[in-house]
Amino acid sequence: MALTLLDLYNTTASQEWAMYDNDATSTDELEKSLVVAINKAVIDILSSYDFPFRERTHIILTIPKINSYPLPNGLIKKDVSGNYQIKYNGQLLSLSSSLFNNAQFGIPNEFNIKNDKIIFNPCPIEKGVVSIDYTTLAIGENSDGKEIFSLQNADDIVIVPEYLEELLKEAIITRTMLNSIASETDENYSAYKKQANNAYKLLIKYSKGVWQDKIIKYE
Repeated sequence: MALTLLDLYNTTASQEWAMYDNDATSTDELEKSLVVAINKAVIDILSSYDFPFRERTHIILTIPKINSYPLPNGLIKKDVSGNYQIKYNGQLLSLSSSLFNNAQFGIPNEFNIKNDKIIFNPCPIEKGVVSIDYTTLAIGENSDGKEIFSLQNADDIVIVPEYLEELLKEAIITRTMLNSIASETDENYSAYKKQANNAYKLLIKYSKGVWQDKIIKYE
């Protein structure tokens, strides 16, 4: 089951003290203010912790005599020693302070980043494979399977493993309700704050726990 914007919208609108209709069936029936609140909750939650399910590997197939390529849409990961996880044919590359204005050809052993491009040095003299481990900034996918950075259409989905869908859904819904209450003195604020905190802690616990179990199992 995919976690869609429509599901999040109607479930949030069904919560006690919510002020929205909970029977939307299409994008045109979604009220903008609630869609904005849901997106804020999703981004706040997913950007607050290094969830393993947001990790990706970006693959670049290098072309001879071309040393500049687009970066992935995310944060490049580092290992415990602070090395960026960027490899050329399986070999770790080092970060350089040079912009490599004078091109030399060979097998890349270092890289630099300029704007939204990664630059390799020496410039690849032959075809090769670059792998970049990163954490995606995308929060979901649209109906075409394209990464998106906000939920806009009813059938847009949030990227999350199936076993975490209900936990993430509860965290998003309660955070959305909490953000929708204007004043902390409102009698409903403390109740939703408690629910939101509990939902978030459970999401962290089971996301982290399953990931650790997998690492131990395959060591």
